[in-house]
Amino acid sequence: MQEFLSFKRDISSIGPSTIFEIGGFPITNSTLFMVLVTILLIVFVVVALRKKSLIPGKGQAFFEIVYEAVERQINTITASSYHTKRVLPIIGSIFIFVGISNYFGLVPGLGSITFDGKSLFRIATSDFNTTLGLAFGAIVVLHLVSIKDFGLWGHINKFIPIKQLGEDMKKGGLAPIYMFVTILIACLDIVGEFAKAVSVSLRLFGNMYAGDVLTTVLIGIFAFLLPSFWVAFGMLGALVQTIVFGSLITVFYMQAAGPEPGEKK
Repeated sequence: MQEFLSFKRDISSIGPSTIFEIGGFPITNSTLFMVLVTILLIVFVVVALRKKSLIPGKGQAFFEIVYEAVERQINTITASSYHTKRVLPIIGSIFIFVGISNYFGLVPGLGSITFDGKSLFRIATSDFNTTLGLAFGAIVVLHLVSIKDFGLWGHINKFIPIKQLGEDMKKGGLAPIYMFVTILIACLDIVGEFAKAVSVSLRLFGNMYAGDVLTTVLIGIFAFLLPSFWVAFGMLGALVQTIVFGSLITVFYMQAAGPEPGEKK
C-alpha cells in the first residue's frame, strides 16, 4: 500500500546542474528555466497586447490586473506617485519575473523532464546565483539613481564622509576618537550595501529551495493526497516571497533616492 501511494523523485542539489556548455560557458538547468520563463512572458505580452482596446479582452485584462497590483504594492511603500512611476519598470519587472518563476516551479512534471540523467529545468529562484544576480543588479541600479539625485560627490560622501572627517579633526585631543568612530561607521555602511544584496538573495533562495525539497519529500511519501495541500500552500508561499523580495528592493530604492523635484534635499 505504501509503495502504491508513493514514488521516487530525486532531491535537488543545492547547486544547479550543468546541462551543456557554449564556448566554455556552462548552461545550467536554472538558466534554461529562466530562458523558458522569459520566452513565455514575451509571447504572452505580445499576444495579450496585440489588439489593445478600451474594452479589454481576457489577456489584456489579466495583464492590466497584474500591472495595477504591482503598481499599488510599490506605491504603498514609496507613498509617492513620482517615485512609483520612476521605479515601476525595474521593480515591476522583478516582481513579475520572480513571481512567474516561483509559480512555474509548481507546474507538475516540469522538474521531471531530464536530459542525460539531469533535470532539464530547475526553479530559477531556488538557485542562489539567480537571486544574487537579481539583487546585485538592482543594488547597482539604485546606486546609479543615488548618483543622479545627489551627484557623484554627494553619493560618495554617503559612504566616505570626508566633510565629517574634516570636522572631526577640529575636536582637539578627542579628534582621533571621533575620526575612528566616523571611519568605523563608514566601513559598516559599505559592508551594509553588500549585505543588502546577500540578505535578500539568501531569503528568497532559502525559502524556494526549502520548498522544493519539502515538496519532493512529501511527494515521495504520499504521491496523491498530501502533495495537493502542499502545492496549494506553495502557491501562497510563492506569492509571499515575490512580494517580500520586490518590496525590499523598493525599500532600498527609497533609501537611495533623493526627494521629489521641488523638494529640498
